[in-house]
Amino acid sequence: MSRVLILSAEVSRRLAPLLVLTLLAGCQSSMGPMSWTSGYRQVAVANPQSADVTVGQMATLPNLCQSQPEDEGLITLPPGCANDLNLQLMVADPRDLTHGRDMGPAMAGPVAKAASERLDDRARANERRAMLENEARSAMGNTATTGGL
Repeated sequence: MSRVLILSAEVSRRLAPLLVLTLLAGCQSSMGPMSWTSGYRQVAVANPQSADVTVGQMATLPNLCQSQPEDEGLITLPPGCANDLNLQLMVADPRDLTHGRDMGPAMAGPVAKAASERLDDRARANERRAMLENEARSAMGNTATTGGL
């Protein structure tokens, strides 16, 4: 029995690295690592009737969509190009793709201000109620019951 355990432990020690290498070989891809260097750039638009570039005519293009045609003349879109094109179509101002804007105040600022005003208003309301109760007590004196105001 102990001899069988020794043999199985020895076989396990020899097969474990082979098993690990086999599993890692399955992770190898023929495509190589993916490049996700997205971004946009402005390019000048040429006039189709002449070779002149029209002054002021600029177009925004995703960096990932600017690929060279293959040998057969087909232009295939690289991974990520469709995402960048969709984002380009969704933005409100296309200039934001090439030049960002200042972010402005944090969204928590107005919320904190509103909460503070709400709490301050509650404190002022409590102070006003206490003042009115005191006025009512002093105006009535001891002749009338105020019902625990």
